[in-house]
Amino acid sequence: MSGTAIAQLIALALTPILTRNYSPNDFAYFTTFMAFYGVASVFATGKYERAILLLEKEEEVRSISTLCVLISIFTTLFSYILLFGFTFVYDYFFIEKDFFKWLFLLPVLLVVNSINTVFLTYLNYKRRFSEMSKNRVIKTFSTLIVSISCIFWLKNMGGLILAEILGWFIATLFLWKKLFFLIDLKNINWGKTKELGKRFLNFPKYNIPSDFLHNATEQVPTFFLMSAFGSNVTGQYGLMRRVVDAPLALLSSSIMEVFRQQAAEDYYKTGSCRPIFIKTAKYLVMMSVIPFLFLLIFAPDIFVFIFGKEWYKAGTYASIFSVFYFFKFVSSPLSYVFYIAEKQKVNFFLYLYICCSTVLIFSLPIILEVSIEQVLWLCTLNFVLRYIVYFILSYKYSIKG
Repeated sequence: MSGTAIAQLIALALTPILTRNYSPNDFAYFTTFMAFYGVASVFATGKYERAILLLEKEEEVRSISTLCVLISIFTTLFSYILLFGFTFVYDYFFIEKDFFKWLFLLPVLLVVNSINTVFLTYLNYKRRFSEMSKNRVIKTFSTLIVSISCIFWLKNMGGLILAEILGWFIATLFLWKKLFFLIDLKNINWGKTKELGKRFLNFPKYNIPSDFLHNATEQVPTFFLMSAFGSNVTGQYGLMRRVVDAPLALLSSSIMEVFRQQAAEDYYKTGSCRPIFIKTAKYLVMMSVIPFLFLLIFAPDIFVFIFGKEWYKAGTYASIFSVFYFFKFVSSPLSYVFYIAEKQKVNFFLYLYICCSTVLIFSLPIILEVSIEQVLWLCTLNFVLRYIVYFILSYKYSIKG
């Protein structure tokens, strides 16, 4: 946690430099780039990295890790085929030429982040949590340094996009020195790899569709906001996500990484992970209720003071989303119980509901005269309902039966 906290402090401390040198338009296209990545990344490893936590033999861990990288390479090549195909028709989708050329770096981010995901899962498997936190600090610091450096020679959306890719590349390079043995593409045990692929087939079978719906739901606002309200609103929304949603997701995932390892052990040994579930839930509520209340009341003023007057709307959006963020922060780490209890089917249908309802809400500006604030409030209420249901079901599934 200390490493994660340092990473977020670095990000928050240096972001005002970015907001005074990159425009809302730049942030809008960077947010759109990451939205495309968020959808494509679902397929990058086949979700087989989650099986690492369930394995006992190092040979099996190496085989499943290699399988993940092979899938990511295939996904990357397929992404380039799609991009080359879109070269002739991208203008029909209202994609600007300057932005489209940067999309060709998206497959690079896919394969680099896939390797990083495998490495971090292995560190979690070995309970080397401090190294995981250190890697996040390296990624955050590298991304910000490159972003600031690009101000002097690439002061546009490309600076933000390039910084994100190089940040992940540098972080992965640091782990590669220690964990390269996990990925052996020259001496692949095809028999073992095929056996493990079949054994854990439910991971891609159920997790890819459900995670695709989840990520699509997360990115739907970006695509619809860009279409209905333009780049300024999308840029404001993108900054809000950058300084509020992303750091909270990082904190939440750090807690989940610790929770899921202990919860999985307890569940498989005793048939219940409810004690650690309740303990973690109390911890999440206690550490988040006051900060989110503060965000609800003062977010617009905070954004103006820190990031500049042109980012007032981003603060307004953060205030609206603060209620949603609170429930998400508490519920998301605990929802890993769905995977432990093998309730992927239930998870899929919940994702299906939230995806369809989110698309419906964000398509309202196309058919009705509604403001961006009204759309965000509807979205918040919908997500609050979702996370309440997730919390109740996670609690229920924490006992085998």
